[in-house]
Amino acid sequence: MTALAGPMFRQIAGAIAAAIADGTIAVGDLLPTEQELARRHGVSRHTVREALAALRAGGLIESRRGVGTCVVRRTAGGAYTEAYSSIEELTRFAKGAPVQTDAVDEVTADAALAQLVRGRVGQGYLRIRGVRRHQDEALPACAIEVYVDATYAGIAASLPGLRQSIAETVEATYGLRIARIEQEISADVIDEVAAARLQVEPRTPALQIRRWYVADGGRIFEAAFSRYPIGRFTYRNVLLRRGG
Repeated sequence: MTALAGPMFRQIAGAIAAAIADGTIAVGDLLPTEQELARRHGVSRHTVREALAALRAGGLIESRRGVGTCVVRRTAGGAYTEAYSSIEELTRFAKGAPVQTDAVDEVTADAALAQLVRGRVGQGYLRIRGVRRHQDEALPACAIEVYVDATYAGIAASLPGLRQSIAETVEATYGLRIARIEQEISADVIDEVAAARLQVEPRTPALQIRRWYVADGGRIFEAAFSRYPIGRFTYRNVLLRRGG
């Protein structure tokens, strides 16, 4: 493997990306399995998963259930790309572009916030604000605002240097399990606070993604709201016909 700087998962991602770019691995080819890649590079499957997540975020590959991981383009797109079909794939993306927090405080839900986070009036939340930046990109991909049920506010100590999703941090710290994630995507504009974080003009058109993280038993323990300014984000899905 070509020697590259940075964490091992980025070295592996870089080596695979280079092989795709020079045609050694062609568009349409399937990558080896996680187990085979781990064997070839002498690393754990966890490291391989992080490398594949970075390649997915660049729009180079897609994972298709029942098929494998397929190369879909030779060079990475200029915008941050997400393509996933499970909770596991979504949380792997966070490792390639973790939240960089710049404001953390505690808030009490009024009627408007309770409706937004699907909680109740008077409920306490740890509010986390910051940006998500993919790998070494100069500009942030999105501004993000997260509300975590105050029961789990102890994760605040883990936020500096975060290397995984906030929801995974709650899982690991408190023994919860993400049972499902509900998601809504809509058009929006960037407000003044987010504009400063994203280095764009206020009211720039944006894609807003809202996610509610639900634990076993149906309790929503986190709500996350991301705004991606125009040109910095691509959302990719692959839809398959049932029954072949």
